Amino acid sequence: MDPTKDVEDSIIMSDRMKQWWYRKGIATVLALMLFGSATGTGAMEVDGWLQRFEEGVKAREAAHYAEAEPLLAQALREAEQVDLNEARVAVAANQLGLLYHDQGRLAEAESLYQRALRMWEAQLGPEHEDVAAALNNLAEIAHAKGDWAAAEPLYERVLKIERNTLGSAHPDVAISLNNLAELYRKQERETAAESMYWLALTLMEQAHGPEHFELGPVLNNLAALYKHRGMYAWAGSLYERALKVRQLHFGSEHPAVVMSLNNLACLHQAEGRYATAQRYFDEALSLAERVSGPHSGLVGTIVGNMAFLADQQGLMAEAQLLYQRALVIQQEQLGLHHPTVGLIAERYALVLDTIGRPVEAGLFAARAALIRARSQSPAVTESSVPRPGTTVGEVRP
Repeated sequence: MDPTKDVEDSIIMSDRMKQWWYRKGIATVLALMLFGSATGTGAMEVDGWLQRFEEGVKAREAAHYAEAEPLLAQALREAEQVDLNEARVAVAANQLGLLYHDQGRLAEAESLYQRALRMWEAQLGPEHEDVAAALNNLAEIAHAKGDWAAAEPLYERVLKIERNTLGSAHPDVAISLNNLAELYRKQERETAAESMYWLALTLMEQAHGPEHFELGPVLNNLAALYKHRGMYAWAGSLYERALKVRQLHFGSEHPAVVMSLNNLACLHQAEGRYATAQRYFDEALSLAERVSGPHSGLVGTIVGNMAFLADQQGLMAEAQLLYQRALVIQQEQLGLHHPTVGLIAERYALVLDTIGRPVEAGLFAARAALIRARSQSPAVTESSVPRPGTTVGEVRP
């Protein structure tokens, strides 16, 4: 079993929806500024809140998380002090949830998303497009946890709402098509996934042109599908295009660029170009540590991939240290029973056995088996550390 993993991009796709929802939420806040609210909130007060809130959002989008967190947390507290049911509470809760999601703090993000969803469903009804964006965020949490049974109906509900409210050709529909396609690919429903990806890409190109950054996740996920099939030339072309559009939009210091570098490294590794793969991994890791921190889930993924590269080349001492680091990070970020943790433990056990530490190897192998047994779907056990030649898409970011 090959633990190389293309960093999942469903979360990057969800960022488009998250920001679309954010624009919708800001419209509500602007209405409060113009007309005041039932609680008597004045325009000047809301204007000051909005300025601080937008500073927090911009900091989050730039991956300046230490700067963003106090601003967004303050925005939520201030909104709650006015009225727990006030529109700004949902806006702030959602954005703080996005920040935690970016950092891999999934339980905290999920709680905030659920709070925002309850408010929107009560205020706007269950079929509103803002509700769809909240549902998408919750689907991404389920996806990141490997709970595909929970994620699929959420994605399907999002797609239905968007088609009804926005029309079938809207670019936000393309985002939902990509996310559902990525789930299908992980379930090995590749024919359905491929057609969905191409439809999503076509809709995005029609809406934004061929070099827009929002094409990046779809390009990545199509590349991962073709890499799985051994169509390396197609995969490489799509990965390179994804990297280009991301660098054009984000510059070089951004998690999305890290993802593309990691994915190109995985492709070169699959082709047996180990030295080239190592260069891409080194660049991706250095950048990930700068933009996300040394203990982020993004770093954990890259370190795990580097461990397998060392393992594959027989560099057991190096592989051992890298697997140890990846295991510590992913346990912290994903929990002790996540499939990714189990698959890293499985590879680590094999390395320990190879270097003559059979007792420790047996303990980690047993732990991996227990985690695998907890995963009800066989597809889930393959989601994060696939077989040789298999890739998964980019879900967080």
